Amino acid sequence: MTWFIFFLPMIAAAQVDMYGYYESEYDYMQFHESNYNYGYNKLRLDLESRPSDQVMIAGNINFKLYNGKTEWDIFDFFTIDTVEFNGEEITSFPISFLDVIYLDNIYIRTTFSKFDLTIGRQPLSLGTGYAWNPLDIFNRKELIDPTYEQPSINALRLEIPLQDRTLLDAIILPDSTWEMSTKMIQLKTGLGSFDISFNGAYQHQLVPNAEAGYTYDQIYSAGGAFVGEFWEFGFWGETLWPLDVDDDFGEIVLGTDHTLDNGLYFMCEYFHNSLGADEDDLQFDHYIYNYSGATHSLMKNYIFAMGMFKVTDYIYNSMVVFGNLDDKSYMLAPQIDWEVFEDVMVGIWLSQSIGDEDTEFGIQNRAVRFRIRAYF
Repeated sequence: MTWFIFFLPMIAAAQVDMYGYYESEYDYMQFHESNYNYGYNKLRLDLESRPSDQVMIAGNINFKLYNGKTEWDIFDFFTIDTVEFNGEEITSFPISFLDVIYLDNIYIRTTFSKFDLTIGRQPLSLGTGYAWNPLDIFNRKELIDPTYEQPSINALRLEIPLQDRTLLDAIILPDSTWEMSTKMIQLKTGLGSFDISFNGAYQHQLVPNAEAGYTYDQIYSAGGAFVGEFWEFGFWGETLWPLDVDDDFGEIVLGTDHTLDNGLYFMCEYFHNSLGADEDDLQFDHYIYNYSGATHSLMKNYIFAMGMFKVTDYIYNSMVVFGNLDDKSYMLAPQIDWEVFEDVMVGIWLSQSIGDEDTEFGIQNRAVRFRIRAYF
C-alpha cells in the first residue's frame, strides 16, 4: 500500500490517461457434499502515457476485495478423498483468498524504424484457440469463462516486421539463470485467407518420468497455429510438441465456427493433451499440475461448444457445453449478457453438470454466477 501512496502524486502530476472498470461478482456452487457462496468487488485502474509518438508507458492497478466463503478446501473439487504424504493420510487441503492491491501490468513499449520492443509486466496471450491454447505456455484459462483477462507476465518482447503479413516475434521471460529463462520465438505470416505461425520454445516444463511419474526438465518444443475462413466457415488450430524427450507427448486443439443467416453463431473445439492423466490412473498430483497451470487439462481429451444469438441490440444469449471425453462428464451452461446502460454490462451464468459423482465435472452439481461490470 505504501508504494501506491507514493505513486499517486506522480500520476496526478504527469500527462496520464486513466480509465478502467468496476466489477462485482457473486457465485454459488453446489457440490454433492458441500455448498460454496462467495464473491468479490474489483476495481481496475488503467494508466497510459505517451511521452512521444515512439514511446508508450502503460500499466494497471487492481483492487480486489473478497466476500462470502474465503477459505476453500480443494479436496471438495477432487474425486480423490485422501492422499498420503510422508506416511500420513491427508484429507483436507485449505486455501485462503485474501484482499489484495497489486500492480498488474507495468511496461514500456518503444517503436523503432525496424522493430518494436516491449519491456516489463505485460499481457501475453498466444495462439488461435478459444478455450485452450497449447502455444500459450504463460497462462491458463477457465473453461466457464475463457475470455476473461489473464494476469500479466514479466517479459521482454521483440517484434520485427519482415514483409507484408510477415512478423518475427521473440519473447523472453527472465529467470535466475539464462538456462532457467523461458524463451519463445514465432514467425507469423499469411497464406491466402489464413494466418499462420511457426513456433519454437525453450522452457522448464513438466515431462513424464518412468520412476517418479512426472518431473520437470528444460526442453525444446516446436509447434504452430493457423486461423482463417473457408466456405464461410472459420477454421483454426494450434499445437506444441516437445522435441528432445523420449516420451511422445504434446497438445493440439482444432476448432471451427459459423454464423447462420439468422445471426445464430456456433463454434466447436476439440483438445487433446497427451500429458493428461488416464482415467484409471488419476492421482492427486494430476489435480495439482492442472490447477497450478503446469498442464492445460486434467485428462487427455476434451470438447468445447458454444451457440450464441443476439436477442436484441443489447442482449446476447448463449449456451456453452464443455466436457471431458475420457470420463464422460460434461457441463451445460446457459448464459445471458445484457448491456443495461452504456458501458454497464450484466452477465448471468448457470451451469449444470452431467456425469457420475466421481468424474471431473460430475462432482459439481450446479452453479450460478452473477457479474456486473461498469467501465469508466
